Amino acid sequence: PRLIGLLAAHFAAQDHGRVDRLRRLLHSVEGQTRRVPLLVSWSAEDAPAAAEDIGRQSVAERAAAVFGEFEELGVVYAMPRLRGRSSQFEHYSRLQQTMARHVKADRQPLVFFTDDDDIWHPQRAEEYLAAATQHPEAEVLACRMHISPGLAPRLPPEASAQEVSRRQAAGEFRVTLCDEKPSEGLFGTATGEYFDIAVAWQVFEAFFRRHNDAVIGNCFADIRFRTFLLRWPGCIHRFLPRGYSDDGQDEAPWMYFYDRPTEAYTTPTTEEDLRYVCDDLPDVERISGIRQTLDCVLFQLAPTRPPLQITDLQFAQKLVGILRDQNRGTVLMALDRCRIHGVQVVGGADTNSPWAWPPPVDGD
Repeated sequence: PRLIGLLAAHFAAQDHGRVDRLRRLLHSVEGQTRRVPLLVSWSAEDAPAAAEDIGRQSVAERAAAVFGEFEELGVVYAMPRLRGRSSQFEHYSRLQQTMARHVKADRQPLVFFTDDDDIWHPQRAEEYLAAATQHPEAEVLACRMHISPGLAPRLPPEASAQEVSRRQAAGEFRVTLCDEKPSEGLFGTATGEYFDIAVAWQVFEAFFRRHNDAVIGNCFADIRFRTFLLRWPGCIHRFLPRGYSDDGQDEAPWMYFYDRPTEAYTTPTTEEDLRYVCDDLPDVERISGIRQTLDCVLFQLAPTRPPLQITDLQFAQKLVGILRDQNRGTVLMALDRCRIHGVQVVGGADTNSPWAWPPPVDGD
């Protein structure tokens, strides 16, 4: 099997620490026991230099230098920088469109993914290739192990894969295992990240073909993507790294260190939130939280194959029904989020439906 790594990266104007962690990532890629291509789409913001930055390279210049250094070593192949901000999945879309011009029908690769500030085990690529060789029918290869700092702080930029292995063996990190068989329920497969998964090219291509630009540009596109992969109708093979068993009695290997402490995730208020301000929803910060909740749940609730529809009962119970605020404003907001992301509510859903807030009173 042929395996290709994909990296989608954005660097904020003052985020020098992210460039340091990019170097850490690429060192771990360089140390793979089975070298595979790593293709990169990246963007960086321009910003006026602060007084203390005079004479110092900008974040964009430093990131370009790091990519150039590792390109010379044959570790990475980076596309030209995009100026301004692009979302992670806008970068993946760019990579998909570029690769589509070269992928041949009789030689389609597997692709797997990485963030720019995490760390690979030296055998990460080898483990995916071994799983693909043993299960050639599989179109989705999902590593069941997810390793992260848990409640501990992030690792320093100079940390190595060897340090991760040492601290993992000492039990210092949070290790979670996905079920061997998918769990039922909306959040049944919530453990882990899409970075734990490798997929056949046709699966990767299908995701972009079936979703609109609003989904691709959304900050929760990663949740939709992981849901899409784990609900793929073809063969899915779930596995543990060799040397690890469910009872944890063997050696403690790992594949991908996701360097994020466990914490609540929110995004800032945007201009998009202002459109929902009304008498029922006067607080724009509260609207921002509702928008994020609706998008996150909708991306897991909607089917992954056309037609992208949910029933009015699902809308009422599993989308609007999970909100603390339930009123006409949230119903209209939820309907609009469905419209934006190309999900149709079927069964007569509108603000006059029996489940609309407030509910009808018997005898009215």
